[in-house]
Amino acid sequence: MDFARYLLKFHKFNNFCGRSVQQEILVSEWLKIYQKLNLPRPIPHAAYVQEQNIYKFMTKDSDLSRFLVPYINWTLAKQLDQYLFDLNISELVPKECPNNETLRQFWKHKIGKVVPERDSWEKFYADIGSCDVYRNEEVVENLLNDLTQLPLKCVSIMNGGTQVKLIFTFENDQQAVFKPMRFGRDYESDPNHFYFSDFERHNAEIATFHMDKILGFRRAVPTVGRIVNLTSDLRDKAEKRLAKTFFISPAKNLCFVSKCDYYCDTSHAICGTPDTREGSVQVFLPDENSVPRRHNRSPYRRTYSKRNQIAEWQRNMNYCEESVKTTKRYAHGRTLLDLIDFHVMDYLIGNQDRHHYETFSVFTDAPSYAIHLDNGRAFGRTDFDDDDILLPLRQCCVLRSSTFFTLLKYYREPISLTKALHQSMSKDPLAPILAYKHYPAVERRLHNIMVYIDKCIRENPEGPEGVIMAEYHNNVRFYLLV
Repeated sequence: MDFARYLLKFHKFNNFCGRSVQQEILVSEWLKIYQKLNLPRPIPHAAYVQEQNIYKFMTKDSDLSRFLVPYINWTLAKQLDQYLFDLNISELVPKECPNNETLRQFWKHKIGKVVPERDSWEKFYADIGSCDVYRNEEVVENLLNDLTQLPLKCVSIMNGGTQVKLIFTFENDQQAVFKPMRFGRDYESDPNHFYFSDFERHNAEIATFHMDKILGFRRAVPTVGRIVNLTSDLRDKAEKRLAKTFFISPAKNLCFVSKCDYYCDTSHAICGTPDTREGSVQVFLPDENSVPRRHNRSPYRRTYSKRNQIAEWQRNMNYCEESVKTTKRYAHGRTLLDLIDFHVMDYLIGNQDRHHYETFSVFTDAPSYAIHLDNGRAFGRTDFDDDDILLPLRQCCVLRSSTFFTLLKYYREPISLTKALHQSMSKDPLAPILAYKHYPAVERRLHNIMVYIDKCIRENPEGPEGVIMAEYHNNVRFYLLV
């Protein structure tokens, strides 16, 4: 039986509010993981940490100085500065995406359609561009405020996921995905667990949204924290299927289990203290009937098999030259550089679970970018850097010019990457979002990225010009139609 088979299904369902919603259900993919033989020794970690204890060692008044220590090799930084000096970065960056056309502009010019902008959702949708998901910070801030504060009209189960996800329908009839908190901030993934069976973390979704923003990608979907009352917000407004899963625990706390593929049972219940719980709220992307999206299989997808844990790209360091750069989709334009950006970010946040990615297919005249979705398994461990996540960079040895500039800016300070991340996340209602022990891990990973970039440039006959670029173009005439 082939457990690595990927099933992509589109389901239409009517929630109990009477609103028809088309959901993309990524049905669970079994047994996909590469696990190194020399894993670090397991570290002690808590299991189900009560909500009132999660800030024990990380209050807003905590001394951050010992956590915000950048990992800098100044000799390396000086060499990277020289590469930057050799490049005409001011000319390269504008060429990356010279014309950002929003949905508002696209529909008006192409079909004469005026996009409604009656609330923060519709304003956000209208601003989705051909270069990135958003640019107007004010629009996003207003949306995040509404996701946090707007009263809920009804709550339903989001079908097809491996773990608990709920659909929030607000009083304005707009919707978002809610992932409840399961663990405290200090919890780390069990090194003996395959990553595909790891629990999703609500704070990882929030932190990744901010990481994506400070890296300048702006391709992650707006996500914010919210504290909900399990009685008045969830149980009293739940559809019948969800309401039936609520119960009172032996500790007299209100709990629910919902319905999902993996962890929706009494032993993995979501419980309040006694009836409040925090979680992440992520805005829905526009309906695919109006704004179609394409689902793309990543060429760097792991095996999803516990028996065959090593994929071809993990064995063959020529994999990119032989199987990626020669593929039509990646041979020209921005797509390969988008893939590298994705894996640079995944390495920083420690996310091994990147099997597919989505792109907007509505902008017919513009190459589409990868949307940074599904980041709930990030920030799982602080003691382990999976360098295989960086194999696309290490094998392809190409990098977008703005990404190089931004990474180098944070690497050499004066504002380190984790300081910028901390400042950005501090605006979230659930701040602090990450346990501070993650900050040294992020800085260590940034240093490793810079080492690999330097190695690529040193080994390229064209120097920095052969590695740092606005667009990638394969000079080989024959390429695979994949």
